[in-house]
Amino acid sequence: MENISVNYMGLSLRSPVIAASSGLTTQLDKIESFERAGVGAIVVKSLFEEQIVNEADFLKSRSNDYPESADYLHHYIRQYSIEKYLNLLKEIKSRISTPVIASISCYSKGEWVSYAKEIEQTGVDGLELNIYSLPLNVHKTSTDIEKEYLEVVGNVTRMIKIPVAVKIAGYVTNLPGFVYNLKAYGAKGVVMFNRFYSPDIDISKLKIIPADAFSNESESLRELRWMGIASALVPGIDLAASTGIHTGETAIKQILAGASAVQMCTALYKRGAEAISDVNQEILLFMEKHGFNSIRDFRGMLNYSNIENPREFERVQFMKNFGGKV
Repeated sequence: MENISVNYMGLSLRSPVIAASSGLTTQLDKIESFERAGVGAIVVKSLFEEQIVNEADFLKSRSNDYPESADYLHHYIRQYSIEKYLNLLKEIKSRISTPVIASISCYSKGEWVSYAKEIEQTGVDGLELNIYSLPLNVHKTSTDIEKEYLEVVGNVTRMIKIPVAVKIAGYVTNLPGFVYNLKAYGAKGVVMFNRFYSPDIDISKLKIIPADAFSNESESLRELRWMGIASALVPGIDLAASTGIHTGETAIKQILAGASAVQMCTALYKRGAEAISDVNQEILLFMEKHGFNSIRDFRGMLNYSNIENPREFERVQFMKNFGGKV
């Protein structure tokens, strides 16, 4: 009997399919439908420090007649937002048996640890750190930026006991080296890759507009290369593929490249819980066809270390093939 259960950062998941952080994972009815469909874990939508600060600043701008209220407003909104998130986590944990992973995104060094410690007390099973800041300082090196990220990870993992995953961008100078350092600083998992809000340009109205928020399947190819390489070069840390995971086929490819799990978002918006059960079924059919009894039997089978010609992952230029060789 085929078994699609996996281990992700020390958590036992009945499926490699994880519902990614999104507006859907704040809705209890959606979360329960995902559980019924066989989801492996739920990542609750991130608690954003920036959003809390922006809300406080907006209210302060409307109370200029009472400048002494500014500090009170900031403190009140911070506490209200955090309490609301903590209560949501507790409610989710009380309603489902599937592992629940909280998510935070901060920009103040102290808040990463403060939020993490409060979240751990809710009984959630893990924490995902949504770390990224747009590099706009031309005098700051990539090493400087990565040190800041690693400091956050180290500070958080030292202060809490639940496993921590780090959701990273694909914009890293040496990605396998960065994953290696994240592991050294205590991360149990790495999610590749975060998908960001992107600006677009309306050439008719000559203005900046939001780009499409949803992913497409072709975007999964970017992480496929790095999944294959990082899973081979940095053993001992669980990697999850995110962005472009729409079907069982895209999920299977990532697992073959070395992913311990895959995160779905856009497919859940477009098809609901059915997307989860469909992917699970496609994985089971694939396993039955190839004689695999568990995910372990084929995870990483086609990663950088296990293929005959590693240059298939190394190649970056569109050069002509000679004799079928890359």
